[in-house]
Amino acid sequence: MDTSAPKPKARWTRVVAINLALLLAGLLVAEAVFGGWFFGRDYGALVVPRNVARQFDVQGLYGGGTSQYRRDGHGLRGTYADPGAIDILAIGGSTTNELFITEGRTWTDVLAQTLTQAGRPTTVVNAGVDGQSTVGNIKDFELWFPRIPGLKPRFVLVYTGVNDLALARSGHLAKQDHMVNQRRQLKQVLMNNSALYTAFRNIRGMLRARRADLVHGAVSYAGATWVPVEAPPVPDPALAPELDAYADRLETLIGHIRALGAKAILVTQHKGGYRIREGRLYGRQQPDGTVDTGDYADLMAMNARTLAVCRAQGALCIDLASDLAFGDGDFYDGLHTTPQGSARIGRYLAEKLRPVVE
Repeated sequence: MDTSAPKPKARWTRVVAINLALLLAGLLVAEAVFGGWFFGRDYGALVVPRNVARQFDVQGLYGGGTSQYRRDGHGLRGTYADPGAIDILAIGGSTTNELFITEGRTWTDVLAQTLTQAGRPTTVVNAGVDGQSTVGNIKDFELWFPRIPGLKPRFVLVYTGVNDLALARSGHLAKQDHMVNQRRQLKQVLMNNSALYTAFRNIRGMLRARRADLVHGAVSYAGATWVPVEAPPVPDPALAPELDAYADRLETLIGHIRALGAKAILVTQHKGGYRIREGRLYGRQQPDGTVDTGDYADLMAMNARTLAVCRAQGALCIDLASDLAFGDGDFYDGLHTTPQGSARIGRYLAEKLRPVVE
């Protein structure tokens, strides 16, 4: 009897091993070709959301069903021919990024659409990063934007105030302000360079719509009783040194913008916990009879400093916080706007910028 022929089990094991080896080789080739290990700009452990395609269940936030969120290989959100063809680059925190507002309905999208409809075709690109204050905005110019080949916007729009107020109160820098994931550097390097890991995350993100209200808690102002405030609140005196530090950062940021060859646009911010009607402050009446005006006084102090620095530096200043009145349905929490509120911002900015972008 011939015992030299391989047994069926041995043949099957060999076939499986060969197929696994071929699969592994194919995966390695795919990583080498499509990943960022050998080609392209090295993003290392930078906290920049790149090559992202996600969907979110936003029904619990504002009844919006499912939203789509995408950022390209440079970490930018929006449509543009190349980085050198960007007219307005918008930077800021989550109120600029608008994670839970679907593609085409962010305020940066509405800004571009409105200007184009008015006969001023304008490319607006979103570079907002959740959690960033002006500390992180400065790091963008030092660590992120130099990695985008040919980046040459005509304008850089800074939507600023609320995150710097949070920083002033807490003294805590978010990881997005460091711009480097210091606690999970290996994972961040993998996210920035692995084509397979990116594909896995995006497929998972598109198949499983994450509930947005578990990330940004919904706060409804529907049914609130808004009453006029007789004596407007005053800012916290303890903010004074933080306001000075904020002003210094704004000056540095404007310098970086100009070094990029762009013009700086600074825009002040609102929050959702108060209302301005016919120039008068309204707060929410509480069960005990008191009136809650949210962060109005402290945020207005930040906005005043934004405008002071902006004017002193000769930048373009837009006082959205004083000009634009928000109403019910414009915010889904105390900070972030719904598509309705985002559209209001986009149309307002288009009106202000239309003479500028010609």
